Amino acid sequence: MRRASLIISVFAVMLFGFIAPGRTAPTAAQDATPMADSQGFVGSWQVIVSFAQGPPSRSLGTIDADGTIVASIAPIMPWPGAPGDVLFLSSAHGAWEATGSDSAIVTFVGLVADGQGNLFGTATIRASITLDPDGETFSGSNTVTIADLEGTTVATRRGTIQGMRIVAEEPESPDAATPAA
Repeated sequence: MRRASLIISVFAVMLFGFIAPGRTAPTAAQDATPMADSQGFVGSWQVIVSFAQGPPSRSLGTIDADGTIVASIAPIMPWPGAPGDVLFLSSAHGAWEATGSDSAIVTFVGLVADGQGNLFGTATIRASITLDPDGETFSGSNTVTIADLEGTTVATRRGTIQGMRIVAEEPESPDAATPAA
């Protein structure tokens, strides 16, 4: 009986050791969050990419202070010359690096499928961007390279990119004219 009690006590201490560090992580992460006026490119963005052919494409991206970037690319991208003149894209992951106090380069990669949903290859997006003085927008140029599963480039397209920072906002107050339920 004493042995079972000892084993349970050791297990409880080990379990607490695994759980306790996780309990402080949210506070530590919140404390490490940069102030809005000094965050540079770090944050979440609404992005518009324009090419000479086809309509502009919208996507979302989050740039993290650790040098990573995650983007939710528009899932269907008009691409003249592709089967059905369209590509189907996944979210993308990548890296970014500051090249100056208000400039950076980014590279991220997403998966590309054909019109039947078969994996075709990858889309690699490279951009050079400049943060506007307001810190709420950026602009620049980009290159999208489509490669097959063996890594052979099958198409390249150059365009422009614009970003608008996503900011935290208070919820709108209910309209006074709307009756309560």
